[in-house]
Parts: sequence; structure tokens; C-alpha cells
Amino acid sequence: MKVSMSLEVFILLAALIWPCAENIYVKISCSMDWVMVSVSPCAYSSNRYIFADELYLGSGCPVTRIQTYAYDFIYPVHDCGIRTKVVSEDTLLFQTEMYFNPRNIQCDCQKIPLECSASRKSTWLIPVSTDNEIKSDLSPFVADLETKPEELGLLSCSHTDSLLKEKQKLGIDSAIRLH
Repeated sequence: MKVSMSLEVFILLAALIWPCAENIYVKISCSMDWVMVSVSPCAYSSNRYIFADELYLGSGCPVTRIQTYAYDFIYPVHDCGIRTKVVSEDTLLFQTEMYFNPRNIQCDCQKIPLECSASRKSTWLIPVSTDNEIKSDLSPFVADLETKPEELGLLSCSHTDSLLKEKQKLGIDSAIRLH
């Protein structure tokens, strides 16, 4: 009888705890200045919806952007208790944690360790130095790069002026301000 009763209690306890164990999908990306963590509000191990106020990054930083299928945490690398380690001359490792504190008090909190590395070298940036500093070679990706403002999505002043005049004719308030 005791074995049967303890087995029933064990099964009941497992049934209560099991729905609380969540597989939370987390994606992390980073640069030398920012860490961005995206979390899916739908847990993959159950049909449970995760609310934005149940999650926080590092030392208590809340969600910064709520989208339909993701919660984003976007913070500078020196905020939220994010730790920085120098891996090599060109690479930094950022470490933090995502905390899941469910509203359901029967469920346990979860701590998800996160890591992301960022390189100081970028194929998209041209090195800038003064004459006293060591100059590095240009990346082969940008050595022959010549762009026009239109290719970069920039408007010339004359184009901007014509847009403003057209909007004024239509009576639309302009969001573009010339300084």
C-alpha cells in the first residue's frame, strides 16, 4: 500500500512539474557594442505561451521590443551585467544569462546561459588611422568599392528638395528636415 501510494504521489508530482519544463528558443547575436537576444514566445516542449514579463536578461533587464513572434532584448555590452572576455587579439566573448520566471508559481524558474563572440575585424569597415599609427591593408572586399549615394539609399539635396516641394503641394506634413 505504501509503495502504491508513494508511486501515485511520484506520478502526480511528475505530472505537475513536467508541463513547467520548457524548451525556450533563444537566438543571440552581437557586435563590439551591442548584444541582441531574441526569444520565441511559444515554448517548443508544450503549447504554453511565454509572456514578456516572465523573461529578463542578466541583472534584470526587461524586453526592449515585442514583436509578433519574438521578444527582443537589445542592450549595450556594458549593461545588464553582461561580462566581456578577451578571447584573442581580434575576438571578444560576451556572456550573460536569460532568466525565465513563470507566472505559474508551481513552475520553477530557469536560467539559460548565453554566449556570443564578436570580431574586431570587419570586412565592411575601412580601417582609419593617423600618420603615427600602423596602417593595415584594405580588405579585398572594399579595395575597389565605389558607390553612388543612390546605391546607399541616400538622397541628394536636390532630390530631397523636390520631395519636400511635392509634399507641400499635396499638403502633407514633411518628416524630412534639412539642417
